[in-house]
Amino acid sequence: MAKRYTHKIFYMFQKEVLSSMQCGSMLKLVKDVQVHIVKRLGDLANFCEVSFDPSNQEIICSCKKFENEGIPCSHIIVVLRNNCIDCLPENLILKRWTTTAKSMTVHDDDGVELQAHGTSGKSNDRKNIEIVRGFVECLNDAPVEVCNVAKDMLVDLQKMASHSAGGSNNSPHCRSTSVPSIVNAHPPSISKTEGSGKRLMGENEIAMEEMSKRRTCSVCGKKDKHNARTCPKLKEMSSQNTQADPIPFNETQASNIN
Repeated sequence: MAKRYTHKIFYMFQKEVLSSMQCGSMLKLVKDVQVHIVKRLGDLANFCEVSFDPSNQEIICSCKKFENEGIPCSHIIVVLRNNCIDCLPENLILKRWTTTAKSMTVHDDDGVELQAHGTSGKSNDRKNIEIVRGFVECLNDAPVEVCNVAKDMLVDLQKMASHSAGGSNNSPHCRSTSVPSIVNAHPPSISKTEGSGKRLMGENEIAMEEMSKRRTCSVCGKKDKHNARTCPKLKEMSSQNTQADPIPFNETQASNIN
């Protein structure tokens, strides 16, 4: 399986194989179909029922992992091992998980294989094949839900192709619009959120704004980091006043000195 599955899918399948080593099964027959009760060792409360038809190797598990993810679950691997089947049946190998999914052939509605011819008259066939191959490549690792959406898109494309082939322009996908001669482009509305409409200021602008916020000193009349009490000019004025006015000296003090 390492040569058939892609690397990612093979590692996922390998986990299921290792998980199957920790499971046991109990067989019961319902007509010609085998019904296996598969339980994990140590967990007797939870179990899955796997029905297996040996005639056509059709196998279905109640956990629905293969239907959802496209990979055989550990319960199916246990039943295949009990029936001595070493290789997975072809009905358990999805084409999109294999390494040859990119080289698959493309058929038309009548089941005829499309060939990419080198002539100029068949250039559209080559383009269509390349588009389909790219579409399949995108779906290689896609889940089942995405594949179902792709099927719906394919149905819509077929309807569009049938309308265009019939020359009908009434399809909602083929509406024609006229290009206006003048296009008026209006400026966007100004946002009212906090911080909108402001730009980053430079260092000089920030310094000027801080200077404008400072108070004017009433002594020196400058806008600096001081007020009237801490003004350096006030200190200079006080020192000048002390030097200009000497201490008074009376006659009694002079007589005492003598």
